[in-house]
Amino acid sequence: MIEEAIKKLILLLRGRVPEPIDTERITDEKEHELAVLLNRLFSFVHEIHGFILPLSKGKLEEAAFPPPKNFLASPFKELHSHLQHLTWQAKQIAKGDYSQRVDFMGDFSDAFNFMITSLDNNEKALKTKIGQLEEALSHIAKLEGILPICANCKRIRIEGADPKDQNSWIAIESYIGDRTNARFSHSICPKCMKQLYLNLIP
Repeated sequence: MIEEAIKKLILLLRGRVPEPIDTERITDEKEHELAVLLNRLFSFVHEIHGFILPLSKGKLEEAAFPPPKNFLASPFKELHSHLQHLTWQAKQIAKGDYSQRVDFMGDFSDAFNFMITSLDNNEKALKTKIGQLEEALSHIAKLEGILPICANCKRIRIEGADPKDQNSWIAIESYIGDRTNARFSHSICPKCMKQLYLNLIP
């Protein structure tokens, strides 16, 4: 039995889970006790393998929990719990909750928390920029289409108004001022200055 136990332990150390030892044929009491303990160890390792394989692939819901008596699986159970909580936190962050922090995974915690802070800062900066753009757009009004303008006095006809009615024609300053935030100041260009004040210009 000792030789069989040694072979099975070698298999275990090589990463393979050996088949249990047949305890029915062992007559020596101490050897029987040893075989029972080894079988329990093999069973624990088998349960752990079944648990951590889906865990290693990120399939948290598929991981079959080892029974409570399997104390060797305790660290993996704790890891599973942490990963489930981390998954929940990631979903909360995706919804915009940047208050989430991780403090149970060493270096990963630092990287994860830095990522959250960066996302938060980037979103705040983006919201600020959007606010600035919206404010800028609120000051911009567009004039589009064809404007009917008098070739002589440069008055513009109100859209849909009777072209024969003089009241349908308004000064270009009024037309643009009513439709935009633009304001006008008046002056006279050099050409008009000569035409209007020919006798006053040397």
